[in-house]
Amino acid sequence: MADLRLVYFKMRALAEAPQLLLHYTGTPYSYEMAWDYFGQPWSEAKTSVPYRQLPMLVVDDNTRICQSGAITRFLAQLTGMQPQDPLLGAEVDALYETSQEMFMPLNPTINFAVGEKFESVKSDLLEQLQPRLADFERLLGATPDSPFFFGETPFYCDFGVFHHVNLALFLDEDLLNPFPNLGAFMAAVEGLSGVSEYLSSRPDLIGVGTQPQLVIDGVARPTGVVNE
Repeated sequence: MADLRLVYFKMRALAEAPQLLLHYTGTPYSYEMAWDYFGQPWSEAKTSVPYRQLPMLVVDDNTRICQSGAITRFLAQLTGMQPQDPLLGAEVDALYETSQEMFMPLNPTINFAVGEKFESVKSDLLEQLQPRLADFERLLGATPDSPFFFGETPFYCDFGVFHHVNLALFLDEDLLNPFPNLGAFMAAVEGLSGVSEYLSSRPDLIGVGTQPQLVIDGVARPTGVVNE
């Protein structure tokens, strides 16, 4: 198995779907903060990174894969979570891309927005999420005997959806009450071997909307791209 190093920041965002996949498949990897990997502040290191953004997956200390979608697809292929049938593969990828469209403004709002800015975005965001959640509910309802979108076992798209819906629950813990299929899907992902252990051990995200922090090794640290 390749040596995998996932480089990112102090936030619960674009590195989550890859980590869910890695834990579900039992694939070893290390998670490194940007300043630890580069040995310098991100503001100084970013010009050396393809496309000047993270996350980045370093494979065998040689190849750098950037863009979260490329990382997730590579890992899916590496671990056997990519459908063999190209038509099914296209459907899986379409769902993954749909989940990625939820990134803005959901991830920045949950990880960074505070006070009046958070509250002003929150109501609009909850309204914007409703059609997408309804889409997920309908898709899951088309296969009522399967816990995941495309059958009895998850593909990488399921982890993309899970991450963004999981973040959205910070806005309203009752968000999924009108969407029972989606609620059951979330519970199914949470119960997966490897995933459940990851979810219980990853840094807690606290203070959403007031003072967002990740609790890392028992210490609450501000979310962000600097080492503080």
